[in-house]
Amino acid sequence: MKRITKISLIVSVILTFGAAGLLVGKDEKQDKDSIVPIKVSRIATSPTEWELVSALTGRDILKEEGVEIKEVSGGSTGWLFMLILLNGDVDVSGGGWPGWINARARGGKIKAVLSGSSSYHYWPGRQAGLLVLENSSIHSIKDLEGKTIAVNLLGLTGDYVVRTMLKKNGVPLDKVQIIPVPQQNQEQVLRSHQVDAIADTTDGGPNFQRILDRGGVRVIPGTGKFDVLGCDETIGMGFREDFIEKHPETVRRYVSAVEKARRILWDEYKKNPGRVIALYSRLVKEEGGNPELAKYYLPPVHMPDYEFITGKEVRLWIKAMESEGQLKPGQVKAEDVFTNEFNPYYKKSN
Repeated sequence: MKRITKISLIVSVILTFGAAGLLVGKDEKQDKDSIVPIKVSRIATSPTEWELVSALTGRDILKEEGVEIKEVSGGSTGWLFMLILLNGDVDVSGGGWPGWINARARGGKIKAVLSGSSSYHYWPGRQAGLLVLENSSIHSIKDLEGKTIAVNLLGLTGDYVVRTMLKKNGVPLDKVQIIPVPQQNQEQVLRSHQVDAIADTTDGGPNFQRILDRGGVRVIPGTGKFDVLGCDETIGMGFREDFIEKHPETVRRYVSAVEKARRILWDEYKKNPGRVIALYSRLVKEEGGNPELAKYYLPPVHMPDYEFITGKEVRLWIKAMESEGQLKPGQVKAEDVFTNEFNPYYKKSN
């Protein structure tokens, strides 16, 4: 089955189950001063930004901003974030831009209102890229010809980054086997020689650092997401448009709370990173998470060019999808996918 067909099937599933979400609620817009609970997916073993800020400063950011959160158990990754958002299981969710663009192209009424970075190139000493075993014969991108690479899911970010780097380096796509392997299993399949390289690490992050620190692996130069795309690859966070229309003040308060929490965490980390990491590790342990990963915690990065949604990275994906026939030219514009109008920090800086 061709990759484009696979992507279409994923999107069809998303929109079939999401139809109910598109029709949720037709009541009048909320009163400006009312508080509407926001359903948010929760990964039980990781502390929220609100919890970490509270541990660091004693401040209740949600209360300060007038936001009420209703947590829904079971975090989601990949294309599933769009499914649960469209289906109304949650009111706000986030993930890679291909999911937002694909859903929008097929009638999904969603809008990203916040940007989140998934690149670690700004951090001194941090790496990102394809990982191979230390004794592997792969030393460059060209050496990937005839090899097997594991990505988290076909048709999404990791897959796109791999195919882009192969094309740029003259490696025929039909000479490389790209297979889907869940992120939590990628280290195992690499170390057991079931694949030659793993690609869920192209944006770096805690899991990447943990695998690297365990030894026996190395990074292929030039395979980090930033190296390949030429810009930071970010994710979008947002709501269904019916929720935005009914509850604009709730959306505005939520965005303000997220932005405030991010800035506090960033400032606290700059002042005393050891204290932030220690508190984060303590919370992770209390919630049954993996303290081994906690030591690699990094706060949300405030990058000069990507503090808000710029559209640059969204247009990059739209152009790529158009070139592969997944979108008709002009079918989706970047402005259809996101808005900064609910971000008070954006208004202050522009």
